[in-house]
Amino acid sequence: MMVAGVGLVASSMLGIHADLPSICVASEQLSLSAVVASSRFFIATNPTGTLALAWLTMLIAMMTPLLALPLSHVHASSLADRRLRASTGFLLGYFGVWLFAGYPLLAVAIALRLLAGNASAALMTACLLALIWSASPMQMAAQNRAHRLRRIGLFGLAADRDCLAFGATLGGWCLASSWPWMLVPLFVAHTHLAAMFGVAIILMAERLRGPGPLRWRFPVVLSIPTGWIRETVICRRSSGATGHV
Repeated sequence: MMVAGVGLVASSMLGIHADLPSICVASEQLSLSAVVASSRFFIATNPTGTLALAWLTMLIAMMTPLLALPLSHVHASSLADRRLRASTGFLLGYFGVWLFAGYPLLAVAIALRLLAGNASAALMTACLLALIWSASPMQMAAQNRAHRLRRIGLFGLAADRDCLAFGATLGGWCLASSWPWMLVPLFVAHTHLAAMFGVAIILMAERLRGPGPLRWRFPVVLSIPTGWIRETVICRRSSGATGHV
């Protein structure tokens, strides 16, 4: 959690996100050329190294709490003198997948910005997309795969390969499971830190829910208030029935 906190602070200091809500203002329709032009403008106004660093700090802040169990598995499956090396290989594989996904996700965010027409509508569209995805069987399929652990070798390059492959595989399934939620903080400028924290909590709640059947269901973020309303209605009905006796 301390590492995630450092990532939150570092991400807020870089401030790359603040430019995304304001771009594409002159664009009136969604098209491939508009997305390409807006992407080039965004990359040109933000140095590639700084942009990658901003994305990495955002990932560290939001994804690190999800890695406690798989990192413990890597640690327990490795010899004592290889544990640091094994954990490093796992993290390189995991964050490497997410780093490569940064530019495609940026293109999706810009497309949503163009489609929505303004920053507020883009934020609402991203939230709606994330809620629909979180309720879908496809998201549950990816989440189920993200819970699978992998055998880690004990010696040599085979062990290094297993750690790297485990991290990359887990990163890929985490990306498939949570990619729409990662778009949400990109459309928030003034409360970006709070948005990142909120999305991180949602992702943690989804992970803690564990594997499940492939069917449509309430997203985790809506399950709590829905359950509270249901319990309230049941309690009131019970109280009413008791009052009539």
